[in-house]
Amino acid sequence: MDSRVFISEIAGKMAVSKDGQLLGQIEDIVIDTSTGMVRYLVLGPSSKVSDMVDDMGRAVITVTNMQFDQEYIIVTQ
Repeated sequence: MDSRVFISEIAGKMAVSKDGQLLGQIEDIVIDTSTGMVRYLVLGPSSKVSDMVDDMGRAVITVTNMQFDQEYIIVTQ
């Protein structure tokens, strides 16, 4: 089970794009319950990386792939 990660390890971390652009702090995660796949990351309201925002003004970005390191969550949109 080396490839597992807990939501508590993701929430609160900073998200960056594959090319190193800082996207914002991860506040929440949306999971598709029919597939179990992560669909979106919800970033803090100061993030301006997406036109899609939730009812609290937080940026919502689509996730197609995530990589994890000690400091950041690297996302491919």
